[in-house]
Amino acid sequence: MRKILVIEDDKKMRDGLVEILANEGYNVESAENGQVGLEKIKKNEFDVVLTDLIMPVMGGMEVLMEIKRIKPGINVIIITGFGTIENAVDAIKAGASDYITKPFKIDEVETKIRMVLATAEINKYPQILESDIIKAISNPIRKDTLKLLDKSGKLKFTEIKKMLKIDDATKLSFHLRTLKSYNVIEQDSEKVYMLTSAGRKLIDNLKMMEGTQEIIS
Repeated sequence: MRKILVIEDDKKMRDGLVEILANEGYNVESAENGQVGLEKIKKNEFDVVLTDLIMPVMGGMEVLMEIKRIKPGINVIIITGFGTIENAVDAIKAGASDYITKPFKIDEVETKIRMVLATAEINKYPQILESDIIKAISNPIRKDTLKLLDKSGKLKFTEIKKMLKIDDATKLSFHLRTLKSYNVIEQDSEKVYMLTSAGRKLIDNLKMMEGTQEIIS
């Protein structure tokens, strides 16, 4: 279960965010200011931190800088008002993953978190990014092949050809070789195709990102 920390001095907004995210299935903790938040970060592991930009005791920019110093792998989303969007842009330059502006909609918060988590997951597989696999699967045949294998588990060449309704066997063979070269699919001893562990991670993130795009549209 993904773990999120909400740092917000406004109790009503803090409790509201905690409730929203908990209802989405996240493990959520909260802190009323940056100092308390940082103490929790030092003692626990969080996937995402949502922190208000303007707070007493310790501002969001200071919180961000300290997080990037002690635990740079944590994704930080800045919460800001319309009047401080320029500061939010500065926060992005300093390492924040994204920002949301007050007042915000529930869908916006959920969307930002899903996008940040999806990007973070893909970044765990540098071999995928270095091999330009994201661009490679922009081809609909290759993307549909991954989705098909994700749904069916294992398939023979002829089954993939039939299910994708591809007449040209040579074309399909080319796309399958391309996916194999990126190590997202493999064949067993009987030449049956299946996803690799990297392929499963990739398809999980594709589904997450596509779900996010549906929310946006």
